[in-house]
Amino acid sequence: MEASGKIDELITAGRALYERKLIHAAGGNASVRQGDFVWISQTGSELGKLTDSEIVKVDLKGNVLEGGDPSKELGMHLAMYRARESARAVVHVHPTYAIAYSTLVGQEPNDTVPPYTAAFYLRAGRVPMIPYHPSGAHSLHQAVEALAPVHHAILLRQHGLIVAGADMSRAIGVVEEVEQCCQISVVTGLRGAPLTERQCQAIDTALGRSWDSVG
Repeated sequence: MEASGKIDELITAGRALYERKLIHAAGGNASVRQGDFVWISQTGSELGKLTDSEIVKVDLKGNVLEGGDPSKELGMHLAMYRARESARAVVHVHPTYAIAYSTLVGQEPNDTVPPYTAAFYLRAGRVPMIPYHPSGAHSLHQAVEALAPVHHAILLRQHGLIVAGADMSRAIGVVEEVEQCCQISVVTGLRGAPLTERQCQAIDTALGRSWDSVG
């Protein structure tokens, strides 16, 4: 019953991501973790039309236990789960404004997305961006793995976004907060005023959060 519940959660999440236009066609992938196992969408599947036959069960080393071929971005998902013990859901999506914003930023600092709202900074915190890597490339997965212990949301230049959460609802919520701030940045021509460093530090202090350790 627990496995069935995880599969249903993944199917419901896929539809929600598609309906909210955070993914398009067969782009993006999602997974959920239960103990030492992960259920992830199959390569080439459309999250908006995901069925239980398109969900693959793997262990934390990436060995397939049930189903067909897992998403080619499995390595990113596993990096998040291994680095963040509390993570129980990971989503990789291709939101329009997040990608648009990634093409406008010249560098890849560890706080790439401007914190225009307290809600964004509360849920997403500091969101770094990694350079462009081909989809499914081992170098992409390595770049995510390097940031995963500290950051639960990572922008991928000209590609999309990956987010880990304590559950699927919270992971999707972070995706939406990041997409909104990227949209604000684009529509204001990168001229919007974000929260100040002091305001962000106040939120970090209230949460007991440090960006030098797992957040």
